[in-house]
Amino acid sequence: MMCTLSFIKNYITNNLLWVEGKSLLVIIVGLGLLGYFIVSLFLYAALFLFLFCFYFFRNPKRTCKELLTDSSLLVCPADGRVVAIEQIDDSVYSQKIALFLSPLDVHVTRAPVTGKIIDVVYHEGEFAMAFLPKSSDLNERNDIVIQMHNGTLFKVRQIAGTIARVIVCWVKKDDQVIAGSCYGMIKFGSRVELFVPRSVTITIKVGQKVYGGQTVLGKVQS
Repeated sequence: MMCTLSFIKNYITNNLLWVEGKSLLVIIVGLGLLGYFIVSLFLYAALFLFLFCFYFFRNPKRTCKELLTDSSLLVCPADGRVVAIEQIDDSVYSQKIALFLSPLDVHVTRAPVTGKIIDVVYHEGEFAMAFLPKSSDLNERNDIVIQMHNGTLFKVRQIAGTIARVIVCWVKKDDQVIAGSCYGMIKFGSRVELFVPRSVTITIKVGQKVYGGQTVLGKVQS
């Protein structure tokens, strides 16, 4: 019973709707007032919208047990499904892991490794379907670069989609992040990409369902 109450309390207090969904709350309250004073149908619409947004903005606590004994592991930066693992031609990164987030997935983005933020770059762009490969370069996006203590670099890219048109990033240059910690979110369906160096052995497969801060994506070889 106590565990259930604790879960409900954490689900409510950790929910990002109160912070990142204030404009939606205003709309919900407006619909509720219209429903109460004018047309009851608006009241049902307000209830549905609130329940959907409350579910969408959830921010569950995640832990990666394997990471407790092996700090060289790479944890997933977001919930979703692996849509691509590609070799890329770059002077720093050799592989790219692409994740597609449906509107029903948790949209919090997390640090894949522990380290220092050495760069944060926002790019304006289009809002093509997030599951399309071209969205990586054409869509609105935000890149953060994390440097591990040994100098290894990783880049995480938040990509807005047709529905997701708001990218939120809570970190800035020179901030320290811990593997699995939250650093931002993308609202309503999107794509997250992780760029890794040649020293990383990837252990996941295309089509696999993954969970941010919990699923191990690979291992950094020494």
